[in-house]
Amino acid sequence: MRNSWLEKGARSFLLGALGALAACQPSPPAYDVLIQGGQVADGSGAPMVAADVGIRGGRIAKVGDLSGATAAETIDAAGRVVSPGFIDMHTHSEYALLKDGRGLSKSHQGVTLEVFGEGSSPGPRHEGMEERRGGYGVEPTWTTLEGYFEKLQEQGISVNAASYVSAGQLRRYVYGEEQRKPAPEELEKMKELLAEGMEQGAMGLVAGLETPGQPQPNDAVSSTEELIELAKVVSRYGGIYASHMRDQGAGLLDSIEEAARIGEEGEVGVEIFHLKAAGRPYFHQMGNVLAAIQAARDRGVDIAADIYPYIAAAHGLSVEIPRWAQDGGHEKFMARLVDPKLRPRIRKEMTEYMTTKYYNELEDASGFDAVVVSSVSKNPESYVGKTLGEIAREKGAKDPADAVLDLFVEQEGNVGLVMFYMSEEDVTLGVASPLTTFSSDGTAVSPEWGGQPHPRYYGTFPRILGYYVREKKALPLEKAIAKMTGQAAAKLGIKDRGRVAEGMWADVVVFDPERIVDKATFDSPHQFPEGIDYVFVNGVKVIEKGEHTGAKPGMIVYGPGRKSSTT
Repeated sequence: MRNSWLEKGARSFLLGALGALAACQPSPPAYDVLIQGGQVADGSGAPMVAADVGIRGGRIAKVGDLSGATAAETIDAAGRVVSPGFIDMHTHSEYALLKDGRGLSKSHQGVTLEVFGEGSSPGPRHEGMEERRGGYGVEPTWTTLEGYFEKLQEQGISVNAASYVSAGQLRRYVYGEEQRKPAPEELEKMKELLAEGMEQGAMGLVAGLETPGQPQPNDAVSSTEELIELAKVVSRYGGIYASHMRDQGAGLLDSIEEAARIGEEGEVGVEIFHLKAAGRPYFHQMGNVLAAIQAARDRGVDIAADIYPYIAAAHGLSVEIPRWAQDGGHEKFMARLVDPKLRPRIRKEMTEYMTTKYYNELEDASGFDAVVVSSVSKNPESYVGKTLGEIAREKGAKDPADAVLDLFVEQEGNVGLVMFYMSEEDVTLGVASPLTTFSSDGTAVSPEWGGQPHPRYYGTFPRILGYYVREKKALPLEKAIAKMTGQAAAKLGIKDRGRVAEGMWADVVVFDPERIVDKATFDSPHQFPEGIDYVFVNGVKVIEKGEHTGAKPGMIVYGPGRKSSTT
């Protein structure tokens, strides 16, 4: 009895001592990061509210009054907007992110998800396929989309990444560079490859269809019926169909109807890339364009579009060259350009296309003088930053088209262009429309890479918030943020990103609404924006006080068909 009493007393004393010791120890912080005192625009489009945001384990743990809460790091967001990370709905960063996973031009503007794959998706591929984008010096070592994702994750990225499977990539995989319809057995193989891509995490199918030419010519000969059959595969996996439409000028309304038909008969949602009324004869048509999209929605088609906030576009010079000249691959293409029997026809068709389409309303310049060289592979100091018209005059060419074709041959096809062919009135209408989200149609680059790329690479999202929201008042701040975030995520079928809400992945941007502005210009594009203080990707700080931290916490964001998806 006595020993039992002593044992109980000792145990009680020991427990009391341990309790007192524990009380002296500091409790672990409630959050990894606490963002205090900001105005939260949650990505839904609802009015901003004053709230704190607690981040823990890569996700948003709490939104509300977190006064007195502890955190490993606390950020004072007074006078700042706290929003979800921005989703770039259409990019060309697949190889650039392998060259430099930081994605500096995108990270600095608050982009936390890059979506790519148009024209030349990372997979499927085999060793005999021609590479379509130069690869930024990256040698492909993978054969599947899944293999690409593994490579990207292994080397590390500062932004999240997602990809489509390209219709042109499927064609090239199955039967090479021939511009023809697939045979029935070839189409079946394409459908099989697409299904594999969807199971590996693709967001859906994308097709680049515009004529008369572009760097991915096989996409353009995909018939509507072929794309419907491929879309039916995507439908089984819950993905979407995205389109660089067949025509963005004279046939724009017909192209919208084609995209809607593919969605309707393929039973998939539709995303129209970089919506525009392109070409001087078609300026001031955006109202009709938006009405056509709304009409398709009214009959039940889940169709929408993305847009970038500039009156100029960008692509390779091969887009200006007739498609028939590109049949059969790069070597045959280059041979036709120097064939004296074929060159006059190529020159004539290219001239008609460029002189009709291009016009720079800022400088009242048209045709070859409305097209600027942004990059070349040789002697950039002689060409970059000059218009094609200037280059032709410097060479003393009687016909500017001859000088342009000579430049293309000299550079072995590696000539990038910025082309002016949209009106500011149309761009403003498109930016403000509830039918659109936003995209850069650009690449995640770094200043040291040189060249003179389109300023959208660096400025798309800050330009929306600074110029179109704050200065032009084209749309409210909360609506613009919703289009960049929650609306974009919903279109892609992503359920755990795009909102500042409990349980979501902590992709978060903290910015000054009175100071945010794009600095990149057409003359000097390699400039980071101002006014973005912090960017978090999966709860990890990527931008701090306007500087990149070097962190690479980005993940692969898989489409809904992914087997055993982890995101």
